[in-house]
Amino acid sequence: MKKMRKFAWIFMAAMTVAGFSACSNSEDEDLPTGGDGGEGGNPSTPSVVVKDTIYQFNNIEADFTPINELCPGWTHEIISPSDDDRTWQSKTFNNTSAGVTEKYIQATAHSGDDSNAGLAYDWWMISPALNVKDAAKKVFSFYSEGAYWQSSTKLEVYVMNEPKSTASSKELLNVTLATSAAPGGNFKGWVASGDINLEGKGDIVYIGFHYTAEGGKGKSTTYCIDDFAFGRNQVEHFLGEAGEEPDPTPEVDWTKAKTVAEALEIADGETFAVKGYVVGCIKNDPSNTFYKSFDEAKQAGDIEWAGAAEFTGYSQVFIADNAEETDGSKCLLVKLNDTAAAKSLRDAAKLEGHPERIGMTVYVNGLKKANYGLPGIREIDAFKVEE
Repeated sequence: MKKMRKFAWIFMAAMTVAGFSACSNSEDEDLPTGGDGGEGGNPSTPSVVVKDTIYQFNNIEADFTPINELCPGWTHEIISPSDDDRTWQSKTFNNTSAGVTEKYIQATAHSGDDSNAGLAYDWWMISPALNVKDAAKKVFSFYSEGAYWQSSTKLEVYVMNEPKSTASSKELLNVTLATSAAPGGNFKGWVASGDINLEGKGDIVYIGFHYTAEGGKGKSTTYCIDDFAFGRNQVEHFLGEAGEEPDPTPEVDWTKAKTVAEALEIADGETFAVKGYVVGCIKNDPSNTFYKSFDEAKQAGDIEWAGAAEFTGYSQVFIADNAEETDGSKCLLVKLNDTAAAKSLRDAAKLEGHPERIGMTVYVNGLKKANYGLPGIREIDAFKVEE
């Protein structure tokens, strides 16, 4: 592991404005006249406050540079070990299939020579001050990826009122993260967090990524973070060149989402938003009964409804207007594996291993098109879920 320079607050203060756009695609950053937290947690004005930005970390030139040396306004905190300078740091990966070099932030306690075995690692990476009060969209998002999964490693995401681990207000968020199951397992794909609402969390807040792990060879999970956005909808994971900006996900007025009953009356080929409750799924590796009739598929056990002994379906879910619906003629089948947005929704809505998701509210924007011969929604480009 390459040794890294210890961070100097004086250096950071001098670099607060210079080079900021190299980290993010935001040009007009607000420098406020007041705030509730400063660099390193000092109760002073933050050096950087943002209200609409995306950090793609395209200014990375080499591995092992700490986040706070890359991006003004970001901070890191090493709780333990106190004599080790590992932290949240830059990483590059030569993606030959896409023909680009990916650049992102990584945390890992792995050591190939096992020299740090037995040490307990506890690190924080904290965002710049986010101006929730004045942001047009009071949401943030990011992508995560991981590998070498170990149960002793944990990644948590907090909203905080100060940029330090001992913030006086600190709330653990329930966010979608990469897991050992694909996608996101062993660097198999980036997992979208979805838009995370910050309304009511405070006027100025910080997002803290908390990593804890065991040192040594093969004893820690590696976590990667990229495309951190605030004040805008989440975009697809970006593989473009520095200075380019990805297209945002479409603006959807979810208050106008159709009911499932209304959607069933719409002809195939139309794109629209629909709201429904998750009521079931098609089992993994079903028979061909769907092309005969829905009732035959049900009788053959190819459909898993509420109360099923187990759920094995992961590539689609049925939604309906009634959370206890079991009549297939009143359901839409939502496809979860044909677009980036659909795959992100799969992590949040699939029933495989998650019977508690029966009755969960799902909003999707997509194309009305049959799936398994049943009325369905495909090619999703935006979604949201409610527990």
